[in-house]
Amino acid sequence: MELAIGGTKDFEFNIKDPKFLDENALWEEAKRVYSKCKDCRMCVTYCPSFPALFDAVDKHDDDLSKLSKEELALPLELCFHCKQCYFKCPYTPPHEWKIDFPHLSLRYKVWKFKTKGAKLTDRFLVNTDLVGKLSVPFAPIVNTVNNIKPVRVILENFMGIDRRAKLPPINSQTLIDWYKKNRNPVKGENGKVVVFPTCLFNYNYLEKGIALLRVLEKNDLWVEIPEVQCCGIPFFDVGDIDASIAKAKHNVQVLKSYVDAGYDIIVPVPTCALQIKYEYPLLLPDDPEAKRVSEKVFDVHEYLWKLHEKGKFNKDFKVSMGSIAYHIPCHLKSLNVGYRAVALMRLIPNTKVKLIERCSGHDGTFGVKKQTFDMAYKVGSKLFEDIKSSEADIVVSDCPLASNQIELGTGKKPLHPIEVLYRAYGL
Repeated sequence: MELAIGGTKDFEFNIKDPKFLDENALWEEAKRVYSKCKDCRMCVTYCPSFPALFDAVDKHDDDLSKLSKEELALPLELCFHCKQCYFKCPYTPPHEWKIDFPHLSLRYKVWKFKTKGAKLTDRFLVNTDLVGKLSVPFAPIVNTVNNIKPVRVILENFMGIDRRAKLPPINSQTLIDWYKKNRNPVKGENGKVVVFPTCLFNYNYLEKGIALLRVLEKNDLWVEIPEVQCCGIPFFDVGDIDASIAKAKHNVQVLKSYVDAGYDIIVPVPTCALQIKYEYPLLLPDDPEAKRVSEKVFDVHEYLWKLHEKGKFNKDFKVSMGSIAYHIPCHLKSLNVGYRAVALMRLIPNTKVKLIERCSGHDGTFGVKKQTFDMAYKVGSKLFEDIKSSEADIVVSDCPLASNQIELGTGKKPLHPIEVLYRAYGL
């Protein structure tokens, strides 16, 4: 399926194709894509998928027909959807070769889930709404237990969560509930926005959510936070596309009424913005509302920069932030909105920002599962080295999970760019 959205490249993913779940068609498509990748090899350093592919091809003297099903599957299994290969590949649609490795991997995982299922523990890990709702009422206990070594050994043995992985903390209340009690009055002369709170802000990083809401209020934006569900992208890890579609349907139904009322949709985590903006129209190809909602989705810093271009962004900064090492997440690159967080932080007086473009290797579950933890950490190792050598006062990343990986690899706890603006305002 070729779908052009918002000036980005097209995608090759059609869930309505009669052969979408046909095993033979899947392996033939994998061989077709591999035939181009094996000759190019530009992506060899991006993730574990491509070394696995090239090793298999080389072992069989460049003859794809000799690859076993296991060898064909492994590169797709190891893909954690960072999409680096997609946005740097010169052969993505509308090029005639139509190379879209991340969506090929997703198609494989959907086929695998439909035919073989997934472990109950893996299905639980990706159900962030369920985990969040069960955990928030017991946040102090959960946060304490998650840092007890014997408990982590048990989690590793029974849940497959590597004992070395840094797990997100749990909020004592959801961001949605906090805002109901702590809304500040604003006129909203600069616009009306819906904040898609994301599971990470709603259940795990309340302080980042508070910073987000206060910065939006500082810029005289009227804010609403609806009762949306997870964006659905965690289910991609196990190939449960039906769960992703169900989340997409619910969220489109909730968000379209706000779009009808003239609201824009602001998303503070690039992964979730990417899912709503580009994946929802693919998951709901027959729902025109999905496309309409997607067109109103903005990365938070993209939106604030648009205010700046209109002369409406509040530059009443009280505190300089010194030197900043800024990690741009892979999914923010895929959004194709530029370096807006960098541009905003550079508006703060006496503040310097150094951009670091490397993958953290975390993804959703790839960075915490025992079977993939070492690979994830290896992918992020160059990022860790760059951050350590930067000698910056502050480390910043838009992705809270990448931030966890950075903290694990460097000992430095990153801020979200919106927290930098929040502190610079003196809030």
